Amino acid sequence: MKQSKFTMDDIHIGDEVLFEDTHPVQHNLFWRVVNKISNNKLIVEIREMGYAEKYTIFLKDVINLERNLAF
Repeated sequence: MKQSKFTMDDIHIGDEVLFEDTHPVQHNLFWRVVNKISNNKLIVEIREMGYAEKYTIFLKDVINLERNLAF
């Protein structure tokens, strides 16, 4: 099993994450964290260039984190 380099305490609602693509949408953009639903799942959304989508991702799939200090 792949180990995450981040913990749930590292990630806050409003932060942006880049994650390994396990969904049909190809992307390399940061997605905003909108909710934490368990100790290993996040709900993320993107609203870019007329595209809006939400996904549930596993913490282990997060590969980069950008803190949003405005939240």
